[in-house]
Order: sequence, then C-alpha cells, then structure tokens
Amino acid sequence: MKLSRISSVVAAAAIAPAVLFASPAVAADAASSPANSAPDTAPDAKSDTQGNAKTDEDNRFAILKIINKAKPGSKVYEAAQAAMNGSAEDRVRFLKEGYELAQFADDRLRTVQISSIGGKGVRRAALEALRKDTHEALREFLEVGQYTARDEDNTVEIARIIHTAKQGSVLYDAAQAAMDGSPEDRTRFLESGQHAARKTDDRISALRILSTGGPHVREAAKEALRSGKAEDVRHFLDIGQYEARKLDEAEAAKDKNSKNNKDGKGDENAKDSHESTDGKATDSGKEKPDGAKAAKDPHGTTDTKPAVATSSVSSSGAQLASTGAGPATPWAVGGTAVALTAGAGLILTSRRRASSED
Repeated sequence: MKLSRISSVVAAAAIAPAVLFASPAVAADAASSPANSAPDTAPDAKSDTQGNAKTDEDNRFAILKIINKAKPGSKVYEAAQAAMNGSAEDRVRFLKEGYELAQFADDRLRTVQISSIGGKGVRRAALEALRKDTHEALREFLEVGQYTARDEDNTVEIARIIHTAKQGSVLYDAAQAAMDGSPEDRTRFLESGQHAARKTDDRISALRILSTGGPHVREAAKEALRSGKAEDVRHFLDIGQYEARKLDEAEAAKDKNSKNNKDGKGDENAKDSHESTDGKATDSGKEKPDGAKAAKDPHGTTDTKPAVATSSVSSSGAQLASTGAGPATPWAVGGTAVALTAGAGLILTSRRRASSED
C-alpha cells in the first residue's frame, strides 16, 4: 500500500510541470476557436434603428391597428400602407412623425367638408379653425366645436318649424319637445322625428278631406291613403285634391244646368196651357153677352135663352150668326142712316120743284 501511494505521488509530480506550461497555449487556442464565437442572428431578421427585431414587430402591429381604423383612401391609410411595405426605418419614421402629418391633412380635409354642408354656426366655427391652421385647433373643432355649433343651428331650425307649424299638430308638439330636450334630441328630431310627425299630420288632413269632399275627392283621398307612401299623401294634399275638386264642381254644374232645362220646359208647358184656357174662357164670355142681347124679344123680356151662334169659315174670315152683332154692324147702321137722309133730301127737293111749277 505504501509503495503504491509513493508511485502515485511521483507520477503526479512528474506530470504537473507539463500541465502548467501547456495552459497558456490552450487559452490562446480557445480565444481564436470558431466553436466558441457569439450566437448568430437570423439571416432574414431586420433590426429597427435601435437594432431590435422584436421592436420592429411591435411597430408592424401598431401600424396595422392604424390601418384598420383609418378610412380607405385617406392620407393616414395610404401612409400606413406605404410604411408597412417599406423598411424598419420607414415604419419608425411613420410612427414618429408621418402619422401625425397624415392625420393633420385628413383633419383639415374633414373640416372643409363639414363646413360645406353645415349650418351657419358650423361654418363659422370651421372657418375659425382653418384660419388658425394648427392641428390642435382642427382637433378641437372636430371633437367638440362642430357639435356645439351644430346644436345652435339645430335650435334655430326647430324654432322656425315651430313658427310655421299649426298649433296642436303632431309636428308642432314634437318640435316643442325637441326644443326642451337635449342636443341629441334636437338632432334626432331634425334627422327623423320631423318627417314622421309630418307624415302623421298629412294622413290626418287627408282623412278630414275624405270625410267632407265630393265623390272624386273621396276616391283620390282613398287611393293616396291606401298606398301608404308619404309622398303619395303629400301629392294629394298639394295637387290631387284640387284636381278632383274641379271634377266634382264640373259635374255639379252640369247636373244643375240639366235640372234648370227640365224646369224651364215644364214652366213653358204650364204657361201655354194656362193661356189656352184663358182664351177659351174669354171667347165664351164674349159670346154669352152677344147671344143674350140677340135673344131679347121686342117687349124687353130676358127670360128667353140666348141663341146659339154658328160660325162659317171662308177665305175672307169668320162672320157671326145673322141674329147676332158682328164687326160690320156699325158700318151697316151708318150706311142706312146716310141712305135715309139722302132719300129725304131727294123727296124734299122734288116737292119744291112741283110747287114752283104750279
């Protein structure tokens, strides 16, 4: 056992110098050996300006979120797409300053668009923001100012509707409620509420006209209400009812003229009948006194019935009966008197001549 221990110690003492002298060479070889170099990076990994591939992935994700929120065709959308297709430096540059510049251009364009379609108050606020031409002023208008100005314009518009609407109508009551409500209530009324209220009022007006109009007016009102379209009811109230009323008035005038013509013919027939009856009564009345005079006897008694007169028709006209007086009686009496006077004169003349001869 002692001999083996001694031999181990002797062997270790002999090897130790060789090991100690060989260590620097091993260290030098280890420093230059490729097996112990730094870890390699992926050949396709792109580092950003900070030399960090993971940071570029984060930048890509951030730009994708911007693209999803941006409106296609806007400056922000186009600039973000260009950054995604570019280098890592392009993405960093977009996030640091490109996004802000693109958003500023979009905000300016949006402000101009709102100004072109807004009311008086909105246009005034938009022009003020554009005059300042700062991103802060534009953002303040888009986020706050435009809504405040729009509510002022809405208030003015609702006041105008209240002034022109009929009191007690559905439109009037809805406008009053919106005026007393919130800005959202006023916006909702102008966008949809007023149209629903007008439609209800129009249907009520059409039903009222239907209950009082003529045949053509009632038919036109029913047709408009059956369609269920607001524009049809509005057309009836603006135009249709007046056209139908003209037809009703024309038919009424035609019926009235026809009735007047019938009444006129009846009056003429009654008048002719009355005149014919009066003529017969007059002739009879005239004949009765003449007949009575002819029926008197020489003693003046009137108990004798009057003789019946007969008439004969000739080319020269009608003559009365020989026992009655006719239109030639006065001439006959006058002629007789003249003849008698002439005869008496002749007799007197002849007597004078006879006495003178004697």
